[in-house]
Amino acid sequence: MIKQLSQLAQVQNTLQNSANKPTQFNASLPMRLEVMEKMQGIRYMLKVGNIAMETKSLKELEIGGRYWAQMARGSTGGITLSNLIKQPDLLKEQNVPLRLSSETMREFLQGENPFDVMKGFLSERLANAESRWEFAFLSHMLMSLKQKVLTLPLHYDDESKEGLMQMRKKKVGSQECLEFYSVFANLGATWGLLWDFKEGVRLDISVMYEGVARLLRENLGELEFIYETNINVDGGIVPLYDFSDSLLDLEG
Repeated sequence: MIKQLSQLAQVQNTLQNSANKPTQFNASLPMRLEVMEKMQGIRYMLKVGNIAMETKSLKELEIGGRYWAQMARGSTGGITLSNLIKQPDLLKEQNVPLRLSSETMREFLQGENPFDVMKGFLSERLANAESRWEFAFLSHMLMSLKQKVLTLPLHYDDESKEGLMQMRKKKVGSQECLEFYSVFANLGATWGLLWDFKEGVRLDISVMYEGVARLLRENLGELEFIYETNINVDGGIVPLYDFSDSLLDLEG
């Protein structure tokens, strides 16, 4: 499993690095937005980055909810949104109280049992939590371990690329694989399976937007250890372990 975890980390790094390349596909990558209020009819006031904007949405949106969406300029010059997908509860707060750098991740992955290493690390951090939100977040990370899911908050130099990754062992028939879920502000969520066959590693991965799928098709060939990749688009991707409101509400 240690080998697969390291391979998965390489997949995530390649995905994030590719998203920053000035390619023709980046315009179709999802935007992150927050619903501030509902106006008259189907109009909403949204917050995109530091900018407030008014737009229409035929889909009923949750006030205060955070979404991914594709944004484009319509024929009349107005901004239109499409493919709105609500973000999971584990991204309910923008300020993640724990971020693991690539160096720290390598330390976790080098041990014989990353789950035991993370459990000890979280128990120590939990005892020194400085806020209710930090306590709730770390508690959820511990609870995910009980469900045999390893949750890692990821940190890159560019804060727009920060996200979370989850993984667990899975058996399909007689074959074991590594199931994973990751979520980034600028890419949406991904889900997949990493298989280690005699011929090499097979990656089955699903993403929420076609633009992200095209990005992967262009760049995953850089990973020499992968001999086969299957990429699908699925707007219904969910976390392996989601953060429930019962603990998140402690922050309120």
